[in-house]
Amino acid sequence: MKRLLRLLAILFVIYSALSFIIGLIGSISTEGDYYDYDYEELCDEYSIADTLQTNIRLTHFRSWNKYSYDSVYCLSYALSGDDVTSSNQFRNALRSQGDTYENYWRNVYYDLATHDADILSFLQDSLQQLATQNVLTRNDFAKLIVSFVQDIPYNYVVPGPCERNDHPCRGNEKFGILAPVEFLYTLAGDCDTRSVLLYAVLKHFGFDPLIMISNEYRHAMIAIDLPASGDHVIHKGKKFYFWETTNTGWLPGMLPPGTNNVAYWKISLDHEYQAFAASAR
Repeated sequence: MKRLLRLLAILFVIYSALSFIIGLIGSISTEGDYYDYDYEELCDEYSIADTLQTNIRLTHFRSWNKYSYDSVYCLSYALSGDDVTSSNQFRNALRSQGDTYENYWRNVYYDLATHDADILSFLQDSLQQLATQNVLTRNDFAKLIVSFVQDIPYNYVVPGPCERNDHPCRGNEKFGILAPVEFLYTLAGDCDTRSVLLYAVLKHFGFDPLIMISNEYRHAMIAIDLPASGDHVIHKGKKFYFWETTNTGWLPGMLPPGTNNVAYWKISLDHEYQAFAASAR
């Protein structure tokens, strides 16, 4: 009888010890979940301005949904006020002329993208790091780049005074557009502002983007020769699929309602124009 009681006592001690260990492991796991949640909270959108010097350095922390909506991308980048001033002064000094609507804007878009191309390395490095961390395919890398821009809230950018109030507006901006560096600094951009930035970044990474414009729709977007289906334009024997940039969720090949007559869209700037223009100037 004593042996039985002693055995039961030993089993009780073992059971208690195991229960304690299991409970401890559970609490550690819970703490891990808590910190994962905290990380998601920290992966948010905010900006920090370094005002200790006259050249204000602005750091943006960006967070946006993947197309799958099952997780988010996060990155940060910093821009100096001097770079933004240089970009702004260049845009305001630009002169453009062309015999057609498309050619007029081709010169503006090309010059803005080319001038800011080298300065954009700060963003390109962050995007490349994200692509490497997430082991992205070429197609998914393009989606990463475009979704980053789509997530930035829409702003009107107009050459005269602001007359609409359904979105924030930047008025009296020459050409009614911001250069890529200005856009990334202010996070205020309309359709062609976004398209020029995406043209420069996608071209840097070896994609073949087009900037598409429509005088009838007063709109601009990019087109790209990725495997897709839907709305497209054929250029030099290849299909380039329209890609809306002013709101989230749009995939290549999806023209928004009200802008979906392909005949009203013209190529303003193609991916080969740089080589041609460089030799002609």
